Amino acid sequence: MTAELEEALPLAPSETSPWRMAGLQARQRRRRLLLGVVVLFTLFLAVFGVPTGREWLTSWMLVTLFAACGGDFSVWRRAVVRDWLPLLGVLFAYDLLRGIANEMGGSLFGLAQLASNPNNAVSSARAHLTEPIEADKALFGGQVPTVWLQERFYDPGVAHWYDRVAVPIYLSHFLVSLTLAIVLWCVNYPLFKRYLAAFVTLTVVVLTTYVLFPAAPPWMAGLNNAFGPGVQIDRVIQGTLHVIGGETVNTAVEKGAAYSNPVAAVPSLHAAIPALLMAFFWTEVRKRGKVFLAVYTALMGLTLVYSGEHYVFDVLLGWLYALIVVLVLRRVRPPVQPMPAENPLTTPAPSSA
Repeated sequence: MTAELEEALPLAPSETSPWRMAGLQARQRRRRLLLGVVVLFTLFLAVFGVPTGREWLTSWMLVTLFAACGGDFSVWRRAVVRDWLPLLGVLFAYDLLRGIANEMGGSLFGLAQLASNPNNAVSSARAHLTEPIEADKALFGGQVPTVWLQERFYDPGVAHWYDRVAVPIYLSHFLVSLTLAIVLWCVNYPLFKRYLAAFVTLTVVVLTTYVLFPAAPPWMAGLNNAFGPGVQIDRVIQGTLHVIGGETVNTAVEKGAAYSNPVAAVPSLHAAIPALLMAFFWTEVRKRGKVFLAVYTALMGLTLVYSGEHYVFDVLLGWLYALIVVLVLRRVRPPVQPMPAENPLTTPAPSSA
């Protein structure tokens, strides 16, 4: 798929990333440094687990970019400021503002306080509770798919094979989009800039929706008896990680009570990102790439519903947001078409003096 992305759009010299401009010595250093980053990251995963906090993800991204720049600090600094600072600023703002979105929206619309932490009886958040449930019931003949799936397939304290598969699918959200951004920055700089615009726009509109419509996810709705007496929804990913001994690495931003927000659920950004990748790259990749993107999007949606993190309504809305963002940006910023090569058979010969 990387080769397809590299071939998708020829590059003009002014639109080339430092990756392509590196000389022989820089390329040799780059290979050694990237190998070192891969080894260190593999060891990190084995010892600490998958990084999910913004600080950890940003740190690893910056280290990878430094290696991609061949260890040249001046090139790396210019690249970070020019190409990556806007993205990092938006993502950190997303984390910080998401933490207060429920209070802003809850106060604005006078929403009730709901229990928000199964381990802390006094934790609460203002959120819509019944609307997503009613939407799923309307879509599925009175059934809530999350409840249906967990009643039939999930056993607390047991890690079935599909629970183990769901874990890496869910956690891929924290790595795939940024890793792909780095790859694009290296091999296809114009496509990287378009991708960056789509990613940032999607993040902003999703965050705006969180502020205007804080909503309880299925696991939280279960805490508040939204599905009837005795019907609880488990968080499958956390439960499976506990059973198999897996870990995720959060950070101060995600662990701090001031920044946590359990009701940033509608739409699902977890579902929207794979849909964004599918819509954005659909015309850039071949058949196998299309199949991979479609399967990944579908599996992420199923994982989110089964694991109790989102309703089908949240997933569908995330897909819709992603599609709209891609279509709108294509009209506002259409892809740059390469200049056609001159055909010597049709190019008129210069007139003689």
